[in-house]
Amino acid sequence: MKIAACLRPTVVALGAIFGIAPIAGAAGSPARRDNEPPPALAHPSASGHAASDEGRQIESLMDEWRFTEGEKALGTLSRARPGDAEVLYLEGYARFVSGDYPAAVAKLNAAGRQAPGDLEIKELLSLAEAAAKAIAGHREARSTHFIMRYPPEDAVLADFALESLESMLAALRDDLGFTPSRPIIVDIYRSPSDLAAVSTLSEDEVKRTGTIALCKWARLMATTPRALRFGYPWQDSLSHELVHYVVSSLSADHTPVWLQEGLAKFLERRWREPAGGELPPSMQHLLAKALATGKLISFEAMHPSMAKLPKAEDATLAFAEVATAVASLHARGGMPALRAAIGHARQGMDARIAVAMAAGGSWAEFEKSWRAYMTAQKYRTFPGMEPVTRKFRKASALASRRGPSEDEETMGTEPAQRFLRLGNMLLLRRRLKAATLEYEKGAKINGPGHWLFPVKLGRAYLALGQPDRALKAVNETQILYPELPWPNLIAGQALLSKGEADKAIGALQASLATNPFDPTVHCAMAEAYQKLPVTAAWPANRRERAERLCRELAQ
Repeated sequence: MKIAACLRPTVVALGAIFGIAPIAGAAGSPARRDNEPPPALAHPSASGHAASDEGRQIESLMDEWRFTEGEKALGTLSRARPGDAEVLYLEGYARFVSGDYPAAVAKLNAAGRQAPGDLEIKELLSLAEAAAKAIAGHREARSTHFIMRYPPEDAVLADFALESLESMLAALRDDLGFTPSRPIIVDIYRSPSDLAAVSTLSEDEVKRTGTIALCKWARLMATTPRALRFGYPWQDSLSHELVHYVVSSLSADHTPVWLQEGLAKFLERRWREPAGGELPPSMQHLLAKALATGKLISFEAMHPSMAKLPKAEDATLAFAEVATAVASLHARGGMPALRAAIGHARQGMDARIAVAMAAGGSWAEFEKSWRAYMTAQKYRTFPGMEPVTRKFRKASALASRRGPSEDEETMGTEPAQRFLRLGNMLLLRRRLKAATLEYEKGAKINGPGHWLFPVKLGRAYLALGQPDRALKAVNETQILYPELPWPNLIAGQALLSKGEADKAIGALQASLATNPFDPTVHCAMAEAYQKLPVTAAWPANRRERAERLCRELAQ
């Protein structure tokens, strides 16, 4: 049993980029080809867990995301053999992938009492217990197609998350032809340790690679943006995981990890813009360096998950590579080519052959066109740029329940740190011009690539009533680091101060999509909406929500 994972644990190899020699998997197991079935888990014959033909068929249907068929067959088996250990196990499995963890635990405990030596029952019971514990005390919000469970202190996430997910699902229905047959579960966790506990990843792997979201066991799982020092693009990340859910459903979970991740990265912003678009500067930077040196991440190194890569920069580069591979396929055949590749994978076809056929040629031809595509994009490095890696906050910061803050960032050199401290002290004492002088000195020493001094300068210029200088201070940082909330927040406030409320909303929404816990963002949004006419683009309910969140989060 592979327990209905969105990210099928498979591996594909690259030659110069795409070699074909197998390597050892991350856990020391031999690597597998694209669609080779995973090895069976332990199933001792002495356990009393019979694994009948009917049971194996039901398990296979569930593993292939054919839930309606699987549950129908399970209903027939349950009526024929009520209370049987195998039936109880399968009922527990069905409850687990539907998101009803207490019911899953009850069924699996009952199965375990009848078959105490069955390792598969124990494994699934452990997962179900961890899943139940991770969302204990959570609240629930529902939309047409989603059920979201979240910590009470993260209530601000619910409306925005469900709106973006419904928008994303509508786009994927148009793009890939998917309509869900059951509610999609979304679980939000307080910490990286919770995400590790409910997955097959270790806490060290989660923290080392900055893994914040997964699609596994027929649900979307994400760590709250509150848990990271700078937040993260959580709406894009949830949408990314929804692509995995859709592709797993459409391909009967036969799509290998590199193609899964490429599709998810290529489509993750569909809830707010057309597919593809430019890679973020941090990805362009890493990809340009890797292309120049020939040090790309092999597809086999991505097995069984990007979270198994040695460091966060490797994961970022790997995502850039697979996104451009799918972008190249899309450039040749549009959405029909993506649909075709997924359809071929569903039939059990090797992913390289599936992609090549969808592109209308051989794998060698596709590889050549992909290289040409990357070259044509003219990716470049950004001198002095320090790609933002996802850093989890300390336990004390999480316990405080406060949102992410730029002041959790520190400067590497002592002179820069000294100018930062002086500037902050002066800013707090409202000695604004003196603060800007210290920040400017620090920015000069630190170079153009780091983001903190431009943010501090932007804040100081806003306080001085100089919105144009504030915009200029954060302009490059806003472009280089779109995943940070504060450059967008400062730009939104500056535009609002200039009377450009419509433009301000776009910048403020970008800030909210990374750190929704800052009341300043919602207060500025409320002010912007108040200055705009009520239209379909700026409905009254959004202004009312912004006003409410401004009040609630400021308390």
